[in-house]
Amino acid sequence: MEGANILYGNIDDLRNIQGALMAQSSLRSQIQQENIKKQNLSRDIESEEKLLKETIDVTVKKRREQVLSNFDREMSKVQDRLKNTRNERARAKNKGVEARIKEETSEIIQENKNLKDEIRTIFRQKGVWKHFDNKLTYILYYPKTAKEKAVLLLLAAMGVIVIPTLAVWLTNAFWLLRVLEYIVIAAIFVVLYIVGYKYARVEYKDAFLETKVQRSTILKNESKIKRIIRSIKKDKDDERYGLESFDSEIKELEQQISDIVARKNNAVNDFERTTKADIEEEITARDIGKIEKLKKEQNESAIKLKELEQQQKNITIDISTNYTAYIGEENMSTENIEKMMVLLADGRAKTIGDAINILKNVQ
Repeated sequence: MEGANILYGNIDDLRNIQGALMAQSSLRSQIQQENIKKQNLSRDIESEEKLLKETIDVTVKKRREQVLSNFDREMSKVQDRLKNTRNERARAKNKGVEARIKEETSEIIQENKNLKDEIRTIFRQKGVWKHFDNKLTYILYYPKTAKEKAVLLLLAAMGVIVIPTLAVWLTNAFWLLRVLEYIVIAAIFVVLYIVGYKYARVEYKDAFLETKVQRSTILKNESKIKRIIRSIKKDKDDERYGLESFDSEIKELEQQISDIVARKNNAVNDFERTTKADIEEEITARDIGKIEKLKKEQNESAIKLKELEQQQKNITIDISTNYTAYIGEENMSTENIEKMMVLLADGRAKTIGDAINILKNVQ
């Protein structure tokens, strides 16, 4: 009864409406299922593409590391040899420096030895106790240089301030006892100094004054020796030490390292330009089949979905134009259609319009 007023239709028209509604429902269900299928395919494709990319990245990284590791091992061996050669050169130079220092200071050292022998002889002749011939005695009683005077002040502070204070701090006694302890310890150092002073500055004064020139010469010689040592150690000219063989080997090893670096860079460049692309092509060719199959299924699903949506559109327009416009949206349900079919089958209604009116009255 297409194109006519459906309200005058009969039970056959209701069957047509029922079929159209069922077809519309079926299309809606198919569209929903196809959408789910399409989404699942999209996720599968995305997952496979991600897996393909990860496989390529991991393989490329592994192959690159394999290429570089060979150069790194070779580089490590040469660097170890270079380090050892430099250490050997440093040892050889140190020996040369020590020999040069010994050679250039030997006369001065011998002179100081002779002067010390003279001092010991004079002390022996003057009856000076041999243990007075030491640096501490000269610092305590005959300080000459600024360094010796500074050491004397430090020793004095240690004897009358630091050590007594530390001893008192470690003693858990009545305060008066600690004060007495401080005084006693400081006094011991003062008395010891005075006793030494009596011998060094009074009883043996002539001996010390007689050896003043020798001691002054020894101090000057020691300063001269230090200057010579500093000068030799600062000297950058290594030719006199016979280090040419070491320098030649170091230069050769450094050149080998430069060559390895250049070869390594070339290998990396070749890998990035060619090998990397070959690896990507190899893995892609191996795994792309599954992705292409999924994309084909996705494309087929998209075509089918489009067809179903067009069918749904057509049937929806048909239902809306031929049926809904006449009998109302509220009556366009399979339940109401079945009720109308019962009314027409029982003879209680002659047309669809009569059946609608009866349903309205019943409701």
